Amino acid sequence: MARPLSSRRSRLAGARQLTIGYSSKMSRFDRITVDPKKLNGQPCVRGLRITVRRVLEAMAAYPDRAELRQQYPELEDADIRQALEYAASALDDHVTDLPAA
Repeated sequence: MARPLSSRRSRLAGARQLTIGYSSKMSRFDRITVDPKKLNGQPCVRGLRITVRRVLEAMAAYPDRAELRQQYPELEDADIRQALEYAASALDDHVTDLPAA
């Protein structure tokens, strides 16, 4: 997988960036990283010790975005968006046939 290119994210050299396909296009998650040496390889935001799961839990606990940003000042809006997109792409989307009533 590709590594981050910006010097600001050079500390992520050992982390992998994720590319997940959905619909008919590919989406690159340049803010979601997986590093087996951090948090057992759970998907994290920008190599921080904030997992995608933690972002989702924080969104549930703090529905007001301003309050969430106060509790997690290191998170940017793009981090939150990509965490939500990543979680949505990880869900299996299939159709289940139901018997006729």
